[in-house]
Amino acid sequence: MNEMFNTFAGVIGFGTTLQDGVMLLAVCLLRVYAVFLVLPATTDQVLQGPIRNGVCICLALFIAWGQPAGLVHGMDMVQLVATIAKEALIGVVLGFAASTVFWVAEGVGVLIDNQAGYNNVQQTNPLSGEQSTPIGNLLSQLAISGFYLLGGMLMLTGILFDSFHWWPIGSLSPAWGTILEDFVRVQTGHYLELMIKIAAPALLVLMLIDLGFGILSKTAEKLEPNNLAQPVKGAVAIALLSLLVAVFFEQVRPALSMQNLSAEMAKWARAAEVAKAGPQAASAPVAKPPVAAGSSDSAMPAGSAASTPPAASEPDRTLALPP
Repeated sequence: MNEMFNTFAGVIGFGTTLQDGVMLLAVCLLRVYAVFLVLPATTDQVLQGPIRNGVCICLALFIAWGQPAGLVHGMDMVQLVATIAKEALIGVVLGFAASTVFWVAEGVGVLIDNQAGYNNVQQTNPLSGEQSTPIGNLLSQLAISGFYLLGGMLMLTGILFDSFHWWPIGSLSPAWGTILEDFVRVQTGHYLELMIKIAAPALLVLMLIDLGFGILSKTAEKLEPNNLAQPVKGAVAIALLSLLVAVFFEQVRPALSMQNLSAEMAKWARAAEVAKAGPQAASAPVAKPPVAAGSSDSAMPAGSAASTPPAASEPDRTLALPP
Protein backbone atom coordinates (compact mmCIF):
# COMPACT_ATOMS: atom_id res chain seq x y z
CA MET A 1 0.00 0.00 0.00
CA ASN A 2 2.80 2.37 0.89
CA GLU A 3 4.48 1.59 -2.41
CA MET A 4 1.29 2.56 -4.24
CA PHE A 5 1.09 5.87 -2.37
CA ASN A 6 4.75 6.53 -3.10
CA THR A 7 4.11 5.83 -6.77
CA PHE A 8 1.16 8.23 -6.82
CA ALA A 9 3.23 10.88 -5.01
CA GLY A 10 6.03 10.46 -7.55
CA VAL A 11 3.58 10.82 -10.44
CA ILE A 12 2.06 13.94 -8.87
CA GLY A 13 5.52 15.42 -8.27
CA PHE A 14 6.54 14.68 -11.85
CA GLY A 15 3.34 16.32 -13.09
CA THR A 16 4.03 19.45 -11.04
CA THR A 17 7.59 19.62 -12.33
CA LEU A 18 6.39 19.11 -15.90
CA GLN A 19 3.78 21.85 -15.47
CA ASP A 20 6.38 24.30 -14.18
CA GLY A 21 8.69 23.41 -17.07
CA VAL A 22 5.96 23.94 -19.66
CA MET A 23 5.02 27.28 -18.09
CA LEU A 24 8.65 28.39 -18.12
CA LEU A 25 8.99 27.33 -21.76
CA ALA A 26 5.82 29.24 -22.67
CA VAL A 27 7.08 32.41 -20.99
CA CYS A 28 10.46 32.12 -22.73
CA LEU A 29 8.67 31.51 -26.03
CA LEU A 30 6.75 34.80 -25.93
CA ARG A 31 9.67 37.10 -26.72
CA VAL A 32 10.96 34.88 -29.53
CA TYR A 33 7.54 34.39 -31.10
CA ALA A 34 6.76 38.12 -31.00
CA VAL A 35 9.98 38.86 -32.91
CA PHE A 36 9.16 36.25 -35.54
CA LEU A 37 5.64 37.62 -35.94
CA VAL A 38 6.80 41.19 -36.63
CA LEU A 39 9.89 40.41 -38.76
CA PRO A 40 9.01 40.38 -42.51
CA ALA A 41 11.60 37.65 -43.16
CA THR A 42 9.77 35.19 -40.88
CA THR A 43 6.13 35.81 -41.83
CA ASP A 44 3.72 33.03 -42.78
CA GLN A 45 4.48 33.53 -46.47
CA VAL A 46 8.24 32.99 -45.94
CA LEU A 47 8.21 30.42 -43.12
CA GLN A 48 5.13 28.23 -42.91
CA GLY A 49 3.36 27.99 -39.57
CA PRO A 50 4.67 24.59 -38.36
CA ILE A 51 8.24 25.41 -39.42
CA ARG A 52 8.19 28.80 -37.71
CA ASN A 53 6.63 27.37 -34.56
CA GLY A 54 9.26 24.63 -34.45
CA VAL A 55 12.11 27.13 -34.82
CA CYS A 56 10.65 29.31 -32.05
CA ILE A 57 10.24 26.34 -29.70
CA CYS A 58 13.81 25.17 -30.34
CA LEU A 59 15.19 28.62 -29.51
CA ALA A 60 12.95 28.86 -26.43
CA LEU A 61 14.24 25.49 -25.18
CA PHE A 62 17.81 26.81 -25.07
CA ILE A 63 16.62 29.96 -23.29
CA ALA A 64 14.49 28.06 -20.75
CA TRP A 65 17.38 25.69 -19.96
CA GLY A 66 19.40 28.61 -18.58
CA GLN A 67 16.61 29.99 -16.38
CA PRO A 68 16.07 29.13 -12.69
CA ALA A 69 13.80 26.12 -12.19
CA GLY A 70 11.38 27.89 -9.84
CA LEU A 71 11.18 31.16 -11.77
CA VAL A 72 7.54 30.84 -12.85
CA HIS A 73 6.45 28.71 -9.87
CA GLY A 74 7.24 31.53 -7.43
CA MET A 75 5.11 34.11 -9.30
CA ASP A 76 1.56 34.98 -8.37
CA MET A 77 -1.12 35.73 -10.97
CA VAL A 78 -0.39 39.47 -11.17
CA GLN A 79 3.34 38.94 -11.62
CA LEU A 80 2.73 36.26 -14.25
CA VAL A 81 0.41 38.50 -16.29
CA ALA A 82 2.85 41.41 -16.01
CA THR A 83 5.72 39.16 -17.10
CA ILE A 84 3.75 37.90 -20.10
CA ALA A 85 2.89 41.46 -21.18
CA LYS A 86 6.49 42.57 -20.67
CA GLU A 87 7.92 39.68 -22.72
CA ALA A 88 5.49 40.33 -25.57
CA LEU A 89 6.35 44.05 -25.54
CA ILE A 90 10.10 43.38 -25.64
CA GLY A 91 9.63 40.95 -28.54
CA VAL A 92 7.60 43.50 -30.51
CA VAL A 93 10.24 46.19 -29.95
CA LEU A 94 13.08 43.87 -31.00
CA GLY A 95 11.09 42.78 -34.05
CA PHE A 96 10.48 46.42 -34.94
CA ALA A 97 14.19 47.20 -34.68
CA ALA A 98 15.13 44.17 -36.82
CA SER A 99 12.43 44.92 -39.42
CA THR A 100 13.62 48.46 -40.10
CA VAL A 101 15.91 47.48 -42.97
CA PHE A 102 13.10 45.60 -44.75
CA TRP A 103 10.73 48.54 -44.42
CA VAL A 104 13.49 50.81 -45.71
CA ALA A 105 13.81 48.64 -48.84
CA GLU A 106 10.09 48.70 -49.50
CA GLY A 107 9.86 52.42 -48.72
CA VAL A 108 12.65 53.24 -51.18
CA GLY A 109 10.82 51.31 -53.89
CA VAL A 110 7.52 53.05 -53.12
CA LEU A 111 9.18 56.48 -53.33
CA ILE A 112 10.76 55.65 -56.70
CA ASP A 113 7.48 54.24 -58.02
CA ASN A 114 5.63 57.31 -56.84
CA GLN A 115 8.05 59.67 -58.62
CA ALA A 116 8.21 57.53 -61.78
CA GLY A 117 4.43 57.30 -62.05
CA TYR A 118 4.11 53.61 -61.20
CA ASN A 119 2.25 54.22 -57.96
CA ASN A 120 -1.06 53.50 -59.68
CA VAL A 121 0.19 50.00 -60.54
CA GLN A 122 -0.62 48.35 -57.23
CA GLN A 123 -0.08 44.63 -56.74
CA THR A 124 -0.40 42.29 -53.79
CA ASN A 125 2.86 41.66 -51.96
CA PRO A 126 3.03 37.87 -51.45
CA LEU A 127 5.21 38.29 -48.35
CA SER A 128 2.96 40.69 -46.45
CA GLY A 129 -0.42 40.19 -48.16
CA GLU A 130 -0.78 43.97 -48.62
CA GLN A 131 -0.83 46.21 -51.67
CA SER A 132 2.60 47.32 -52.84
CA THR A 133 4.23 48.89 -55.89
CA PRO A 134 6.41 46.85 -58.31
CA ILE A 135 9.81 48.28 -57.35
CA GLY A 136 8.89 48.28 -53.66
CA ASN A 137 7.91 44.62 -53.87
CA LEU A 138 11.14 43.75 -55.72
CA LEU A 139 13.42 45.52 -53.24
CA SER A 140 11.58 43.97 -50.30
CA GLN A 141 12.14 40.45 -51.65
CA LEU A 142 15.79 41.24 -52.38
CA ALA A 143 16.24 42.43 -48.79
CA ILE A 144 14.73 39.22 -47.41
CA SER A 145 17.00 37.13 -49.64
CA GLY A 146 20.04 39.12 -48.49
CA PHE A 147 18.99 38.65 -44.86
CA TYR A 148 19.34 34.87 -45.14
CA LEU A 149 22.36 34.91 -47.47
CA LEU A 150 24.39 37.29 -45.27
CA GLY A 151 23.78 35.38 -42.03
CA GLY A 152 21.23 37.74 -40.56
CA MET A 153 19.31 34.91 -38.90
CA LEU A 154 22.38 33.84 -36.93
CA MET A 155 22.96 37.39 -35.70
CA LEU A 156 19.27 37.75 -34.84
CA THR A 157 19.46 34.58 -32.74
CA GLY A 158 22.45 36.00 -30.87
CA ILE A 159 20.58 39.27 -30.27
CA LEU A 160 17.62 37.33 -28.86
CA PHE A 161 19.87 35.42 -26.46
CA ASP A 162 21.65 38.63 -25.41
CA SER A 163 18.34 40.37 -24.76
CA PHE A 164 17.69 38.00 -21.86
CA HIS A 165 20.89 39.28 -20.21
CA TRP A 166 19.90 42.84 -21.03
CA TRP A 167 16.39 42.42 -19.58
CA PRO A 168 15.91 39.12 -17.67
CA ILE A 169 12.56 37.38 -17.45
CA GLY A 170 12.27 37.77 -13.69
CA SER A 171 12.86 41.54 -13.80
CA LEU A 172 9.81 43.67 -14.60
CA SER A 173 11.87 46.77 -15.36
CA PRO A 174 15.37 47.28 -16.78
CA ALA A 175 18.11 49.26 -15.10
CA TRP A 176 17.09 52.25 -17.19
CA GLY A 177 13.36 52.90 -17.08
CA THR A 178 13.01 54.77 -20.41
CA ILE A 179 15.13 52.37 -22.44
CA LEU A 180 12.26 51.08 -24.61
CA GLU A 181 10.99 54.55 -25.45
CA ASP A 182 14.43 55.86 -26.39
CA PHE A 183 15.29 52.69 -28.31
CA VAL A 184 12.15 52.95 -30.48
CA ARG A 185 12.75 56.67 -31.06
CA VAL A 186 16.32 56.09 -32.26
CA GLN A 187 15.30 53.20 -34.52
CA THR A 188 12.49 55.24 -36.09
CA GLY A 189 14.89 58.09 -36.82
CA HIS A 190 17.36 55.69 -38.45
CA TYR A 191 14.59 54.20 -40.58
CA LEU A 192 13.49 57.53 -42.07
CA GLU A 193 17.04 58.79 -42.51
CA LEU A 194 18.27 55.67 -44.30
CA MET A 195 15.23 55.52 -46.59
CA ILE A 196 15.67 59.13 -47.75
CA LYS A 197 19.44 58.73 -48.23
CA ILE A 198 19.11 55.68 -50.47
CA ALA A 199 16.20 56.98 -52.54
CA ALA A 200 17.47 60.57 -52.89
CA PRO A 201 19.63 60.11 -56.06
CA ALA A 202 16.87 58.35 -58.01
CA LEU A 203 14.27 60.84 -56.82
CA LEU A 204 16.49 63.76 -57.86
CA VAL A 205 17.00 62.37 -61.39
CA LEU A 206 13.29 61.72 -61.88
CA MET A 207 12.45 65.16 -60.54
CA LEU A 208 14.87 66.75 -63.03
CA ILE A 209 13.18 64.82 -65.85
CA ASP A 210 9.80 66.18 -64.73
CA LEU A 211 11.25 69.66 -64.57
CA GLY A 212 12.79 69.36 -68.04
CA PHE A 213 9.58 68.13 -69.64
CA GLY A 214 7.65 70.85 -67.83
CA ILE A 215 9.91 73.55 -69.27
CA LEU A 216 9.72 71.91 -72.70
CA SER A 217 5.93 71.86 -72.60
CA LYS A 218 5.92 75.60 -71.92
CA THR A 219 8.21 76.41 -74.84
CA ALA A 220 6.83 73.91 -77.37
CA GLU A 221 3.21 73.23 -76.53
CA LYS A 222 2.33 71.82 -79.98
CA LEU A 223 4.79 68.94 -79.59
CA GLU A 224 2.90 67.72 -76.50
CA PRO A 225 6.02 66.46 -74.68
CA ASN A 226 4.01 65.47 -71.61
CA ASN A 227 2.97 62.28 -73.41
CA LEU A 228 6.64 61.28 -73.61
CA ALA A 229 7.41 62.03 -69.96
CA GLN A 230 5.97 58.79 -68.60
CA PRO A 231 7.89 56.39 -70.91
CA VAL A 232 11.13 58.29 -70.39
CA LYS A 233 10.74 58.25 -66.62
CA GLY A 234 9.91 54.55 -66.72
CA ALA A 235 13.03 53.71 -68.73
CA VAL A 236 15.23 55.88 -66.50
CA ALA A 237 13.70 54.33 -63.36
CA ILE A 238 14.57 50.83 -64.60
CA ALA A 239 18.14 51.93 -65.41
CA LEU A 240 18.49 53.57 -61.99
CA LEU A 241 17.08 50.46 -60.32
CA SER A 242 19.84 48.31 -61.83
CA LEU A 243 22.39 50.66 -60.28
CA LEU A 244 20.46 51.05 -57.04
CA VAL A 245 20.40 47.32 -56.25
CA ALA A 246 24.20 47.13 -55.95
CA VAL A 247 24.37 50.39 -53.99
CA PHE A 248 21.49 49.29 -51.77
CA PHE A 249 23.21 46.06 -50.74
CA GLU A 250 26.45 47.90 -50.04
CA GLN A 251 24.62 50.43 -47.87
CA VAL A 252 22.47 48.00 -45.91
CA ARG A 253 24.81 44.98 -45.76
CA PRO A 254 25.57 45.52 -42.02
CA ALA A 255 21.88 46.09 -41.34
CA LEU A 256 20.77 42.97 -43.25
CA SER A 257 23.29 40.84 -41.37
CA MET A 258 22.04 42.43 -38.10
CA GLN A 259 25.54 43.67 -37.21
CA ASN A 260 24.31 47.23 -36.65
CA LEU A 261 21.49 46.07 -34.41
CA SER A 262 23.86 43.88 -32.39
CA ALA A 263 26.26 46.80 -31.88
CA GLU A 264 23.40 49.12 -30.86
CA MET A 265 22.09 46.54 -28.41
CA ALA A 266 25.54 46.35 -26.84
CA LYS A 267 25.61 50.15 -26.50
CA TRP A 268 22.20 50.24 -24.86
CA ALA A 269 23.21 47.43 -22.50
CA ARG A 270 26.34 49.35 -21.47
CA ALA A 271 24.24 52.47 -20.94
CA ALA A 272 21.88 50.49 -18.70
CA GLU A 273 24.83 49.17 -16.69
CA VAL A 274 26.14 52.71 -16.22
CA ALA A 275 22.71 53.85 -15.04
CA LYS A 276 22.54 50.96 -12.59
CA ALA A 277 26.07 51.48 -11.26
CA GLY A 278 25.62 55.24 -10.74
CA PRO A 279 23.69 55.16 -7.41
CA GLN A 280 25.91 52.36 -6.08
CA ALA A 281 29.05 54.38 -6.79
CA ALA A 282 27.53 57.40 -5.11
CA SER A 283 26.60 55.48 -1.94
CA ALA A 284 30.04 53.85 -1.54
CA PRO A 285 31.92 55.14 1.57
CA VAL A 286 35.08 57.14 0.99
CA ALA A 287 38.08 55.74 2.90
CA LYS A 288 40.30 58.21 4.74
CA PRO A 289 43.96 58.20 3.77
CA PRO A 290 46.19 56.62 6.45
CA VAL A 291 48.22 59.03 8.61
CA ALA A 292 51.68 58.00 9.73
CA ALA A 293 52.30 57.90 13.49
CA GLY A 294 54.25 60.87 14.82
CA SER A 295 53.69 62.99 11.75
CA SER A 296 52.80 66.64 11.95
CA ASP A 297 49.28 65.97 10.70
CA SER A 298 48.48 63.73 13.69
CA ALA A 299 49.45 66.50 16.14
CA MET A 300 47.08 69.07 14.63
CA PRO A 301 43.65 69.66 16.21
CA ALA A 302 40.66 67.73 14.92
CA GLY A 303 38.90 70.85 13.66
CA SER A 304 41.79 72.05 11.51
CA ALA A 305 41.64 71.95 7.73
CA ALA A 306 44.69 69.72 7.44
CA SER A 307 43.06 66.85 9.38
CA THR A 308 39.94 66.95 7.19
CA PRO A 309 40.15 64.56 4.26
CA PRO A 310 39.65 66.10 0.84
CA ALA A 311 36.08 66.03 -0.41
CA ALA A 312 35.43 63.23 -2.85
CA SER A 313 34.46 64.39 -6.27
CA GLU A 314 30.83 63.80 -7.15
CA PRO A 315 30.55 60.88 -9.60
CA ASP A 316 29.22 61.65 -13.03
CA ARG A 317 25.66 60.34 -13.10
CA THR A 318 24.81 61.56 -16.56
CA LEU A 319 24.00 58.72 -18.91
CA ALA A 320 25.67 58.96 -22.28
CA LEU A 321 23.11 57.91 -24.87
CA PRO A 322 24.44 55.94 -27.82
CA PRO A 323 24.34 57.74 -31.13
